[in-house]
Amino acid sequence: MLWGIDISRHQGGSFDLARAAREGIAYAIFKATEGNTWRDPQFERNLAAGRDAGLIVAAYHFVRSDSSAAAQLANIARVVPKDVPLILDVESIKQNGKVVSAPSLALVRELYGKVLAAGYRSPLIYLPRWYWQTWGAPALDGLPPLWSSRYLDYNGGTPAQIYQRIPGRFWLGYGGLSAPLLQFTSSATVAGHAPVDANAFDGTREQFAALLGSSSHSEKEVDMPAIPVSLPHSADWNYVALPFESNVNSTVVGDAWFTIFAAWGEVEYEVVTIGSGLKLVGLTGTAPTGGRLADRQRNYWQVPSGIEGIALRYRSRDAAGNVTNGRLGYSFPQKAK
Repeated sequence: MLWGIDISRHQGGSFDLARAAREGIAYAIFKATEGNTWRDPQFERNLAAGRDAGLIVAAYHFVRSDSSAAAQLANIARVVPKDVPLILDVESIKQNGKVVSAPSLALVRELYGKVLAAGYRSPLIYLPRWYWQTWGAPALDGLPPLWSSRYLDYNGGTPAQIYQRIPGRFWLGYGGLSAPLLQFTSSATVAGHAPVDANAFDGTREQFAALLGSSSHSEKEVDMPAIPVSLPHSADWNYVALPFESNVNSTVVGDAWFTIFAAWGEVEYEVVTIGSGLKLVGLTGTAPTGGRLADRQRNYWQVPSGIEGIALRYRSRDAAGNVTNGRLGYSFPQKAK
């Protein structure tokens, strides 16, 4: 299990994220903005400290019903860098026993669309089951997977100690979405701070980084397309050059993984050689995206010497067949034999 935290100004400006990393915390999600004007005064400090500590980082925006989607996006854009995954936090607020903000599903869908159109990655949505039920438990198609929130009690301990009491049913998704990230307590002790929200991801660091579309520090990430390649194929294909080493009369063996993200629809991908025509060399397929990770593959292939290059080409389409944009992360160690 991979442990993480989410923090804001409520934890103060002295949260020791380096110590949190030493205690086994792998990722941190920081509050950045709320509504159309509020900005967390600790966000920049937390983001820099989290990166320095080697944590996988993300930001969250608290959605308010008293602000338009456009105004909230403008607030986000003033604070959150485009290379930081952004998660919408959707729940109601009460003051003096009265609900003062209760975002609608329509507002959430509108803001999510604007966030994507602005160039942000929004790989998860924080939407507690109880709040989803206040909407009448509707289908959530078109939204990203859930960062779910459910607590068994408010007893303290380390994240690992508290998680031992968590039943498996807490991982169940709703609204037609899966829940790959679970906030299972608000009472953890981390780096000498308590209480702290703690989260669990049932996978590896690399898998979590891939889910967010982030770097796990050993991976390279680029906006797509990285380079245009002039080939006799439909214009909606995007190409990214993969480095390789080619010696005369040798065979190149590539060991690569790649991750493709798209807003919706399906992604087609192929690894091809460049030069004297186009030849497929492996990793061919189609994967549904559902608004999240499209595909992740690891494979080996052999490429004849004398070619000009090797590339991953991909395209993504929505249900109407329209081409959409995506994002790619890849690592390509290679050697010549």
